[in-house]
Amino acid sequence: MVPYYASFSDFIIPSHPVSDCPGSSEVGLNYMVFVFLFSIALMYMSFSVGQRARNNMDKKIAFECGFDPLSNPRMPFSLPYFLVALLFLIFDVEVVLLLGVCFSLDSVFITLSPFSLFLCVLFCFILLVGLMHEINEGSLIWRH
Repeated sequence: MVPYYASFSDFIIPSHPVSDCPGSSEVGLNYMVFVFLFSIALMYMSFSVGQRARNNMDKKIAFECGFDPLSNPRMPFSLPYFLVALLFLIFDVEVVLLLGVCFSLDSVFITLSPFSLFLCVLFCFILLVGLMHEINEGSLIWRH
């Protein structure tokens, strides 16, 4: 008789479905309850034993090599920069959507149907209308 040596796959991939095991749902439910109660107990212990944070002005200011800060560390945010970055993100995603059409036109075997060509032209038209709206609204003007 040849001895059977267990392989790694015997431990990872069971030979029978887990749902066929007797009491498998009870074991899973018990495990979930145990993990939930254990995590609640750990959080309670960390709140009861842990050190409280001390808030004072020295900890709230920016640290510059032991000296007092030379300027305000919380600078005002440039709103035009944010708008240009947001518009760049929107138009960049739309250009990525158009790249699929450009690559499909490059292929010899794939041609666009008239309806899909109409949809691509409509998409580009909507892009141009959005760009014209941003220009007319003045969102792309850096200085007011």
